[in-house]
This record gives sequence, C-alpha cells and structure tokens, in this order.
Amino acid sequence: MSVWRFRRLPAQRLPLDPRSARQARRYLRLTPWSSLATLVTVLSYLAFFIIRPTDPVALVAFVAISAGNLALTLPSVGGRLPAQTPSRNSHGDLRITELPIAVAQLWQALNPGVTSTDQPAARPHSRRFYVAWSASLLLAAIALFVVLANDDREDFILLWLAAPALFVAGCAVALKLLPPDYLRFERSDD
Repeated sequence: MSVWRFRRLPAQRLPLDPRSARQARRYLRLTPWSSLATLVTVLSYLAFFIIRPTDPVALVAFVAISAGNLALTLPSVGGRLPAQTPSRNSHGDLRITELPIAVAQLWQALNPGVTSTDQPAARPHSRRFYVAWSASLLLAAIALFVVLANDDREDFILLWLAAPALFVAGCAVALKLLPPDYLRFERSDD
C-alpha cells in the first residue's frame, strides 16, 4: 500500500479491517484520476465564464462538474488511507505514524530492527528544493504584478488573480522550510 499509485518503490501489504480496506481500495483507484478531474473543472470554469456566461445549460454543467470534483475529496466518496499507512523515508526505512504505544512496543519486542521515535516525519524533498520553488513562485508573482500594472491596457481578470495565487503558493512552499510540527495550533478548552 502506498500513497502514490504509480510509485516504483515497493508497496507494503498490511492487513486492514474490511471497512478500511474498502476505503483504501477506493482511494487508490480514484487518486490517479484526481488531476484529470481538476483539469476538467478548470476547463469548465473557463468555458463557462469566457464562452457563454449567461447560458443556463452551461451553468448547470459547471455546477455539476464542480460538485462532482468536490465530492471526490470527501472520504466517504473518494476513499481514504488509514492513519497508520506506512511510508518510506529518504533512507528507505519504513515509517508508520500514529501507531498506538502498545502496538509499537510489541513490534519492537518481536523485531530487533524496529526503533520507535517521537520525531515527526521528514519532508519528501530537500530544503534546497523548497527554497528554489518558493523563490521562483514569489519572483513570478512579483514579476506578473509589475507587468500587469505597467502594461497600460485592460488585462484579463484571471491574470490579476494569478499574481496573488502565485504569492500565496510561494509562501506556502516557504513554510515547508520550517521543521515539521514547528507551528502547532492547539484547541482551547473554552
């Protein structure tokens, strides 16, 4: 079982209860199609707002496509992997998160190579990767804003929306430079 369907790393087969197995199979079956569903949603958005914004059939199609794509993100429809899904770190070691303490101690007793840790999972890419992407996205946002502000003509509204979107994406990637679990949001008992 792996989070990525087309990954070439070996997948781990672990026993699951029937309900979790059904949700995991559904997730693994539908995940490769999520990018295609998002592309269809974006294209329907563009077709609706550029071609015929007053056509009621286009409005119904747009709402149906958007609702279908949104429904795929629900765990009851699109499935989900269990919280204890195994993953491999950059060194190839198997890592299982959110495992109960009693089960982890049992595994340690039965397998001498198993170690437990309270450290959060490492990021999938190096810090250099996140620095390069965040700098590129932030520079693209600034450059797009400067070009749009100084070209002395009416520009398409989606171009104006792309500049803040690139900026927010760059800030989100820059936050990945912080260690995992560095920022914690705790619930108050109020």
